[in-house]
Amino acid sequence: MSRKRWLALGRLVLAAVLAAAVTGAFWIAMYGIPLWGVPSPKEVESVRIEFSQSKECRILTEPEQIELAVKLLNKLNYQPFTQPSESSERLGPDVTITCILRDGREVSAGANWITGWWKGKAHALKEPDLFVNLAEGLFLKS
Repeated sequence: MSRKRWLALGRLVLAAVLAAAVTGAFWIAMYGIPLWGVPSPKEVESVRIEFSQSKECRILTEPEQIELAVKLLNKLNYQPFTQPSESSERLGPDVTITCILRDGREVSAGANWITGWWKGKAHALKEPDLFVNLAEGLFLKS
């Protein structure tokens, strides 16, 4: 290949990388950072959902309900470079979802109205209220 073609290819690759970086930055600014390491619904044997306000606990074993609960974890996107409020962090989660995996491990995530917890670390939620409202609407018995 001639030098001109290598330069053209280099410019194309650089433009693609820059476009991907800008698009990724805008996506994170709009929707927040998603949780990393959320299990696939196929890896989950059952799900335990605990509501601290009502002291209610639900165990889900139906595949459709498990899939819905695991997909709900995608609503726990958090704000980059933002610390959660200390008062909210002290209160703890209002809703905790624990996925019991087929290999026996447990993965938990929780949230109150403005703070989410994942792998023991608190994060300021990008969309406050959304996770708790959805969890209560979908899984809390009336």
